[in-house]
Amino acid sequence: MVIKWEENLRIGLPAFDEQHEEFFAYFSRLAEALEEGGGSAEVAEILPYLDKYATTHFSDEENLMVKYKCAGLEEQQQQHALFKENIARFSEQLTTTEPTRETAIKINATLIRYFINHVRKLDVKMVEYIKPMMA
Repeated sequence: MVIKWEENLRIGLPAFDEQHEEFFAYFSRLAEALEEGGGSAEVAEILPYLDKYATTHFSDEENLMVKYKCAGLEEQQQQHALFKENIARFSEQLTTTEPTRETAIKINATLIRYFINHVRKLDVKMVEYIKPMMA
């Protein structure tokens, strides 16, 4: 299962599009490792990166929404918190058990599904609201 960046995930804000592509690069790296029969070590390496990167990315999005008094900030914050909770839950699980290929698959599927839905729904709404004010 190769995870590829899709152009239809672009939201039209270059900085955020680049950050979203970066997320996909890490998801893809994990998916490739899974396809090759690995993934355990990659999960342990990727989760802390995603947690740190998500903190920065989500903060950037939320700050932009505050700046433009964007509707939907609370929902965006709740969804950001959910993503971070998933990462924390998986990270906690890995402190008590050795990562397995099954764990890696579950993590990859959960985070990718969340991420794609988030970008296509909430981030697109954010841009529709903000973009006219940015011009």
